[in-house]
Amino acid sequence: MTTPSSVSSVVDARVECRACGHLAFDLTDHVAEHGGVDAYHVDHPKAPMVSEALLKRLQATRPKAVAEANALEVDLMGFKVAVDAAVASTACLPLPTGYQFPTEGKAKDVFKNVLLSLLSGNGVFFHGMPGTGKDALVHAYSAMTRRPVVMVTFRPGTDLAPWFYTRSISTDGTGWEFGHLWNALTQGVEGRDGKVRAPIVLLSDVDRADSAQAEWFRILTDSISGRILDPHGKMVPLVEDSWGRKPQFVCTANSVGTGDDRGRMASANPMDASILDRLGHKWEAVYMDWKDEGRILRSLFPEVAEAAPWMFDGQAGVDGKYVAGELGMATKAIREAVESGDIYGELTMRGLCDILSHARNLLKWQFKGKAPANLTKRAFQVWLNGLGADDRFNAARVMDPHVGSGAFENTSV
Repeated sequence: MTTPSSVSSVVDARVECRACGHLAFDLTDHVAEHGGVDAYHVDHPKAPMVSEALLKRLQATRPKAVAEANALEVDLMGFKVAVDAAVASTACLPLPTGYQFPTEGKAKDVFKNVLLSLLSGNGVFFHGMPGTGKDALVHAYSAMTRRPVVMVTFRPGTDLAPWFYTRSISTDGTGWEFGHLWNALTQGVEGRDGKVRAPIVLLSDVDRADSAQAEWFRILTDSISGRILDPHGKMVPLVEDSWGRKPQFVCTANSVGTGDDRGRMASANPMDASILDRLGHKWEAVYMDWKDEGRILRSLFPEVAEAAPWMFDGQAGVDGKYVAGELGMATKAIREAVESGDIYGELTMRGLCDILSHARNLLKWQFKGKAPANLTKRAFQVWLNGLGADDRFNAARVMDPHVGSGAFENTSV
């Protein structure tokens, strides 16, 4: 039998109304009888309204606080990278339509190495064939991590001076007006939280810089050391943000600095070896494996993939290994011929998109959604007609074994 002394004492955790003695865990509704919460606090300024027991229970059961902006993460080829949500998307480069990282072959290894350099804050010189995704990788990195980027594209004849500084005239006399690139390098990019970020400076097509642009390029490469020369000849330090970062320079080019030894990039110029030496980690881009390239193209042209799946994927052999479809096999053959010098031209991702957009046009307007057996050959005409007669013949010759109905067959539509 339980004795009264063995029973634990029960503590009433309710709070008492100082006006009438009413007990409750929450007096908010009750004090309406005494003129409301404000009036009750005037008469009893230090009286509690809610019991401690109820507050503890609410704190124990409430949802966890929303993660801070800098706690967001994105997966980039297996690397968990923080997303700076306080940076506006307008300060970053846009994500290319249908962008996907490579998952196969040498391109996967190259892209992972470039990402490692970007994540570690190293300067990068990323060169390679057109259409291998050099600038696109930086676009994706910026868009997905919200890292601000200032982009400079070298086009012969473009005056870069206004991007740095130019002479200005006002009622007070002459002075200097500083451009957006100078401001980004010396002042950074401010986020919504009021903190300054050091940007990535993407220098695109640096091997196309003419002699005047090369001098500005030299100023930029000199600033990799952390300082930049102002119009008065004074060295000005580059911005350093709250995370200890200074502006990070990424250069892209089609050649490796010796000009275009392949003879297909007429505007590519040799680069000063001392400048090239300062550009940091050097990586050479390669075309994606067709598994990756075909997957991207299928996502961009789903109508064509549905109507003509043989363009993207072929029948697996007896060993079960993946076989590319007509478009993939023809692309591989043409690129090998281009690399060996048999064809003067380039078949890039942009060219493949042109080919598939023509295939989509044919399906919609001429074949009413039902793909003919020679759709690949017909679609390729939009690219083949951009070649000279000899190159067109050679391209048709190397792709002929891989294309239904043959590439040499009459292609009038």
